Amino acid sequence: MPLLIQNRIIERPGSTVDLFARYPHLQENARVFRSKPVVDVDPKCLLYIQQREFAATTPADNSVAVLGSDDATTCHLVLVRHTGSGAACLAHCDGSSTWSEVPLIVKAVTSLSKDPAKEGRLDLHLVGGFDDESKTSHKLSLNLLSAFQRQKEDIHLETCCITGTCFHSVIFSLSLFFFIQPRAIYVESLAAMLAQGPCYAFYS
Repeated sequence: MPLLIQNRIIERPGSTVDLFARYPHLQENARVFRSKPVVDVDPKCLLYIQQREFAATTPADNSVAVLGSDDATTCHLVLVRHTGSGAACLAHCDGSSTWSEVPLIVKAVTSLSKDPAKEGRLDLHLVGGFDDESKTSHKLSLNLLSAFQRQKEDIHLETCCITGTCFHSVIFSLSLFFFIQPRAIYVESLAAMLAQGPCYAFYS
């Protein structure tokens, strides 16, 4: 099924400017998301994802409480989460294998969400990129959106803090952390360990 925004199927945008013009609430949501307060993250139960890697887990995992990645500039950090099972996958995508990565990300979450008693949907959160001169970030933003549109599952785009709204023409090293246990959404920082740029976090 195509990608959905507010439960409505969207067409593939020609640019991120076009996307935010059609769905201005995404840009406002990104602004609100970036303005959330910063708190420290305990790295003891953190599973770190490097560039071109992804990892998936569930709230039943006793070893991993946080999925995290950092040092993303033109790269995008992709989080897919099943609202019923709480299973989530975080990926650090650089555009080298977008079309093969996205199906694996989705499969990682759906394979951990087969319990019929935990009905839910797949939510997508995209963070990263800036308006670089070579348009590398812009191309990756559009390719990720297109790749998720091609999946057979319904996927709901909830957060879209990407090229065109995230960092404009300024280069930052981006960090993203997902907390497996149910809590709220906050901006996060690993203090001095990851003090290179903005850090974002999702809580289950």
